[in-house]
Amino acid sequence: MIPVSHILFVSTALFFIGMYGLFTRRNMITMLMSIELILNSVNINFV
Repeated sequence: MIPVSHILFVSTALFFIGMYGLFTRRNMITMLMSIELILNSVNINFV
């Protein structure tokens, strides 16, 4: 079984990668991909 700390680390990394992409990119498709990364990290935390 995977430890909870590893799952939280991956989720946090995905969240910050998404935030970085959201704030630095100006292309709308890239911004939507960054929002999807943020939403995926939140879903990982829920599960």
